[in-house]
Amino acid sequence: MKTPFDILDVSEDATDEVIKKAYLQKVRQYPPERAPEQFQNIRAAFEAIKTRHQRLKYQLFHSEPPGLNALLERCLQSGTPQRLTAELFTQALNESLTKKQLI
Repeated sequence: MKTPFDILDVSEDATDEVIKKAYLQKVRQYPPERAPEQFQNIRAAFEAIKTRHQRLKYQLFHSEPPGLNALLERCLQSGTPQRLTAELFTQALNESLTKKQLI
C-alpha cells in the first residue's frame, strides 16, 4: 500500500514547502480533467501530510508502533541496564519512531 509520501515522491522528513512543490508538480502531471483517479489520490495524499501537524498525526495513526524489543534495546544501549523511566521510555519511543522515519 502506498503512503502519501510515496504518492507525492517526497521523503518522510520533507518540509511543508517541499511537499507543496511535489504536490503541484504531480497535479501538473495528472490534471483532474485527464486523470481524475490519480488526481484524487494525489489530492488525498497532500491533504494527509501538507503540514507538520498533519504529518505527525498521519505517522502516529497510520503506522505500526515500535516493538518492545526495539524499546528494550534502546534502554540497554548504554552498556549498563537502566531503570525504564517515563523520560527514557519516551526518548526510546521517539528514537524508534525516528528510525522508521516517522518524526
